[in-house]
Amino acid sequence: MLKRLNDQLVFNVNFPLSLKTNKSSTIGKKVTEKIHEKYEELEFVVSLNSEIELYIKVKENEENFNLVKKDIESIAKSEIKSSSLKEYTVVVERLDLSFVNEEVKNRNKENLHLSSALIEGLKDYDVLGNINTEYLKSITIHTSIKGSDNDAHKLAMEIEETVNEILHTKELNSVSHIDSYEIKILNINGKVVN
Repeated sequence: MLKRLNDQLVFNVNFPLSLKTNKSSTIGKKVTEKIHEKYEELEFVVSLNSEIELYIKVKENEENFNLVKKDIESIAKSEIKSSSLKEYTVVVERLDLSFVNEEVKNRNKENLHLSSALIEGLKDYDVLGNINTEYLKSITIHTSIKGSDNDAHKLAMEIEETVNEILHTKELNSVSHIDSYEIKILNINGKVVN
């Protein structure tokens, strides 16, 4: 989701952990991957909410958004139809950023680029939940890691190392001050475990 924080927008890429199962995070990732397969350059955010809705917010001008909306909805419905989210309503909306100035747009473009790279680079970890990025400050990764013992710490450190590798890839060379980000890996209880 997109929220205003001071003079900047913060992107939260939400793949919430379900109380019943961690499958919702996996399904959210699959929806994201399927959309990216067809629309490689498209910028969007997938999130679930407690209203039993799967939201896809697409950053695109009105004309292009209208061209891809039905197809994105169809892709999402196809992915969730045989999953634990089959009862969810798919809502595809245009993410309107016309109210922000150029500097903020550039910051958020970097933030979205960073979030997308993190989602792609961390897709093999089945413990991931929300990934929150706050411009030039922090990357917070919510996980389903239980406890805070040595095994939990070891997995969190492995995820942190992978995040650092992602941050220093050629793909993210354009992101300013990449070393300024503090990386926090949270367990299922919200406690920092790295």
